[in-house]
Amino acid sequence: MNKKVLHIFGKMDRGGAELRTLATLQPLSNKGVNIEFCSLSGKQGLLDEEIKALGSEVHLCQLGVFFPIKFYRLLRQHKFDVVHSHVAMVSGFILFLAWLAGVKQRIAHFRNTHDAAKTSFVRKWRNRFLHELINLFATDILGVCNAALSIFWRPDWQQDPRCQTIYNGLNHQTLLAKKPTFWQENNITNHYPVMLNVARMVEQKNHRFMIPVLAKYIEQYGPINLALLGKKDEKIQQEIIALAQEHHCLDYVVFLDVQPNVYDFLTHADVMLFPSLWEGLPGAVIEAASVGLPVVANDLPGVIEIAQQLPCVQHLSVEQPIKLWVETVNNAITTNLNEREKHHTTFKNSSFNLNQCVEALYAIYQ
Repeated sequence: MNKKVLHIFGKMDRGGAELRTLATLQPLSNKGVNIEFCSLSGKQGLLDEEIKALGSEVHLCQLGVFFPIKFYRLLRQHKFDVVHSHVAMVSGFILFLAWLAGVKQRIAHFRNTHDAAKTSFVRKWRNRFLHELINLFATDILGVCNAALSIFWRPDWQQDPRCQTIYNGLNHQTLLAKKPTFWQENNITNHYPVMLNVARMVEQKNHRFMIPVLAKYIEQYGPINLALLGKKDEKIQQEIIALAQEHHCLDYVVFLDVQPNVYDFLTHADVMLFPSLWEGLPGAVIEAASVGLPVVANDLPGVIEIAQQLPCVQHLSVEQPIKLWVETVNNAITTNLNEREKHHTTFKNSSFNLNQCVEALYAIYQ
């Protein structure tokens, strides 16, 4: 099968949807599916050079007055067989233009379970209009999880034959042996357990919530480190520091910034703490589960769906008492090596294995 697919994103930065889609590029190329990307911001992203190095291309096509003409020309000139749009309700407009350009397969892919923008009267009516465009012009409607389709498409999405859930996929990682000096080499000089969080510093990721959990854990069970891995934000970091000083636990907080290989940190951590306020299908949780690391996360719809297949993921609401979070974290830390190996094997046979994601997309493109 030879198909040309154009994926539509806002910008090719290192977001979960962008990275997971990029991971399918080479496996699908081996099956005759050639993937290219379109950035609606009109700006270069952090992944652009990597995409080009893989032999693909990023088309910069900024939304604006002349966008319809430019996008129509792009589709006609490059003769794409499939337009696969990942930009929520705006996909309705994208797929309408793809229909005008004669693209036979037009896919709307919902990537979240929460609309972070304020829902004004105008936005509600805009979304209703775009929803109708998707209904008219989409040949396939995909969700990153069941909840994404229930929330963004319709509660009875199973009755629409165009709808399907395709979970993000990750490569099955080799379970590496732990290096005794790993944490000493990464600014943790004590030998206490490590509670890891992997997330950029934005309000959505709820970093402040972790400080009372850390303080209560130390009070109840003894010292533990909280390692925060991800892109820093100066304002949020200072708020975390002030809160940790107030709770007398700053000595146990370590800021690690972005790391080239997150799996090294997941392998050496004792538990992941993930209190994010909203997500689609959180990649960090799947990454942790792929190496058998126990996860304690907010009970978001996507997290619950992950936990149904990967039992090392436990979930409870951020509205529940901190004491309950602390007890759950402590129980997770007691997971032994044999259990981690078992969870690692479970991941291999789950829907979150990259091979299953690639096969599902290949079937859609066929």
